[in-house]
Amino acid sequence: MNKSKQNALNLMTAVASFAVVMNLLSGYAAAPMPAYQFLRAGEVKPEGWIKEQMLVDLHAGLAGHYNEISGNVNHHLFETKNRQPEVMVPSDRRPEKSWWAGEHEGYWKDGIIRLAFLTGDETFKAKAREWIEAIVAAQDADGYIGIYDKSTRFPDTQGSDGELWTQSRIFQAMLAYYEFTGDTKVLAAVEKAVTLTLSKYKDTYFCRPGKANSGGISHGLAYCDTLEQLYRLTGKQIYRDGVVWLYNDYCKGYPTDDTSLAKLLKADDPWVMHAPHVLEGMAVPQIVAVFSGAEKYKQAAQNARIKLARHTTPGGVLVGDESVLSRPGTGATYGEYCSMTEGTIGLNRILAYTGDLSAGDWVEQVCLNAAQGARTHAANRAVAYLSRDDQRTTDEKQNIRGRIYYSACHLAAACCTLNSIRLLPYYVEGMWYHPTGTDALAANLYGPCRVTTQIGSTPVAIAENTAYPFEDTIHFKIDPAQPVEFTLIFRIPPTASGATVEAGTEAKITRTPGRLEVRKFWKSGDTVTLRFDFDVRLRETADKKFYYQRGPLVFALKFPEKMTETIKFELKGKDSGFREYMTTPLNDTGWNYHVDKASTFTLVHQATGDACYPWANPPVALQGKMVTADGQPVLVTLVPEGSTILRRVTFPANERTVCK
Repeated sequence: MNKSKQNALNLMTAVASFAVVMNLLSGYAAAPMPAYQFLRAGEVKPEGWIKEQMLVDLHAGLAGHYNEISGNVNHHLFETKNRQPEVMVPSDRRPEKSWWAGEHEGYWKDGIIRLAFLTGDETFKAKAREWIEAIVAAQDADGYIGIYDKSTRFPDTQGSDGELWTQSRIFQAMLAYYEFTGDTKVLAAVEKAVTLTLSKYKDTYFCRPGKANSGGISHGLAYCDTLEQLYRLTGKQIYRDGVVWLYNDYCKGYPTDDTSLAKLLKADDPWVMHAPHVLEGMAVPQIVAVFSGAEKYKQAAQNARIKLARHTTPGGVLVGDESVLSRPGTGATYGEYCSMTEGTIGLNRILAYTGDLSAGDWVEQVCLNAAQGARTHAANRAVAYLSRDDQRTTDEKQNIRGRIYYSACHLAAACCTLNSIRLLPYYVEGMWYHPTGTDALAANLYGPCRVTTQIGSTPVAIAENTAYPFEDTIHFKIDPAQPVEFTLIFRIPPTASGATVEAGTEAKITRTPGRLEVRKFWKSGDTVTLRFDFDVRLRETADKKFYYQRGPLVFALKFPEKMTETIKFELKGKDSGFREYMTTPLNDTGWNYHVDKASTFTLVHQATGDACYPWANPPVALQGKMVTADGQPVLVTLVPEGSTILRRVTFPANERTVCK
């Protein structure tokens, strides 16, 4: 037998052995599926302000220019495959862990591919094709796609390797490309690579001897992203079983980690570890609960949602600077941009696997508040690695190694900057779902978009026209290729005191907590108008401060800022035009204001509002009275948190208005 045939036989034997182990582990024969199906990538396309923000980020922001800002995404590691796991590698600026550049390259390409195809930008679509063709062409004969050379890939011991982590980052990009284009050779390449990787770690990944809990290793739980998506795309049991195996292996290797089964089953135990790690793995117990049917995973998944709420800030992000450290979310606690994006991805999957639309509440809160306030507008030219709702300055040099600056490329680590370009594409991913086994479509995250999909065999297009979250009304225009009956499901945000829907006299409308269902025999040109009754709410934080929210928007007192340049980012001696800034207030009058709980704040429309770039020039604000430090009433205007850099969101209450 020649060598190539023997290698193929060895691989087949390893995969067969893996499958046997998985069947023994799982003990199920059915083919469980998510309660809701994602629409195929590209079936939901952004419009209005969402599309404009994506385009300006591609062409004027750091997304489309990151290779000019930092050479760290220019190594083409998934083509050269020349990394050594145990060394610090010089980047264009500083030494870094060897797997970081693989992570960064995957993040960047995933973000650019999704932005390009969602907006229809031909320049970047061509760049995406070039990248993916090169990676597929460079795939080794045995299927390997990764960043390591042949002497160091698939190590038997733990070290600083990031094999599963870096593979999963590029596979998100490749699978997105496959969904957008239908290019089957890309799916085949990922499947071949994953089959190889599973065969190499058929016994264990997280319980190998050696250095424990290295970031490159523990991030590997995110390989479940790849396995879960492959299962949805192909229905093959090896990927479903792989998710169950990998999570159980993780729980054995890291039983004290916050997303391990043992820790999640303790509902009262707070989260303490690295915040992005928590959110990268948060959806996995829910997915395993569906795949296995075991009650313990269901309980763990429920407890994860409880813990997330406990540690979420008013702006919607999980506490972390870098770690959660048991803290409840307040206006003073930091949140990390990686957490915002990974949380969005995870909650989208939790919604899919539970059918619980309330998972969308957290995504809207973070994407439309904290995430918008942690970047510049209109174009995303600088990002705060760490930001907070109450942000008086971003010039604390000694604090958290420079992570609170607004920067085009944080020298501490580039992960948050790159994750900022992925956030809106994943928001679009979570806008619409198809409930499994039904003739229904569910609207989850709201905003201007267009849906092109099928109900049964009937093509259906839906235009969602709105300026949401800057207005309360959403108009839907339904255009089926031929008349067809189906149900439209609408999530009702928890901040709405009510909702009304107009769909014609023949529509059957059903209301249940948190949702509206409209069933009708739809014909081309039919419309639905959905109106939410949003009122201004005064909400309290865990540290007994108060903030104003209306609908999904959290409002802030904005302070004018002075941005002082600290770094010019240069690549090969050329100024990229991007900067890092320290930010101080030109005037912070109002920082010590108090809330007057007897005062009524009302919504006002601003003449300077810009429908295309509403975060740069918000169309709405709140006006009402607060109380100065010496007890005097003062009229203030609050704007959406996402339209600010320096701001205060939470305020103490004026003592005279507090009930004793």
